[in-house]
Amino acid sequence: MRTSRVGAHQRRRLIVNPAFQYRFVGVMLLTLLLLTAGALASVYLSLWMTLQTFNVAKEPLAVAQLTTVGLFATVQLLVLAPLVIWIGVRLTHKVAGPLVRINAALQQMAQGDFNVHIKLRDGDSLIEVADAINRLASTLQSRRS
Repeated sequence: MRTSRVGAHQRRRLIVNPAFQYRFVGVMLLTLLLLTAGALASVYLSLWMTLQTFNVAKEPLAVAQLTTVGLFATVQLLVLAPLVIWIGVRLTHKVAGPLVRINAALQQMAQGDFNVHIKLRDGDSLIEVADAINRLASTLQSRRS
């Protein structure tokens, strides 16, 4: 039995669990920053070594090439950062939203109210967990009656 229905519950906010979602996006941004810095450093170092090898490190064209590499890496980081933030929020939304609903249902069950039914959207994560909690609540409700 699937508990999800198209349009059953539309979450209007993408940030439903700020601590979890911001931490995830922060890790993604840090990873992007480290990868960009590593790529920039390796390209910059290889260009610098090549310029030193051919004794052209003081040539204006060579300096312009090194500057261009740095500029393109910076622009890449500035363009990709908002994309990484948006993807991170969208990905975590599919986990954080169900976690909020599951936590609310478990709190309700802990207070003795087993008339619980978790409804998730298609595409949400943790649908199997929600189904299991719904079955548990149904079983406990029927035993209580």
